Amino acid sequence: MKNNNESGGFALLCCFLALGISAVIAFITYLLPLINSGIEVNGNVIDILNFIFKISALVGLSAGALAYAARRGYIVKILTALFVLVFAVAIILNIIGII
Repeated sequence: MKNNNESGGFALLCCFLALGISAVIAFITYLLPLINSGIEVNGNVIDILNFIFKISALVGLSAGALAYAARRGYIVKILTALFVLVFAVAIILNIIGII
């Protein structure tokens, strides 16, 4: 029987948490105003929620992809590292306001 690290337990946890955080942010941002029209989410809150969403998506998707790549060949590992790097750079540039 494989232990938790060998079976991708950390990666699965990151994916689960990213999904949960994304669902909560989607509820607050999109669904809550539809349910109660008196609730408005202002720009600062939206900016903070978007920041949290981007970081959780980066961590969750990267962990899952890296766990997948660890079980595959060299080309998949290189592509996964490249994809994660591009995703991280794009998020960082977006957060600091360049793109």
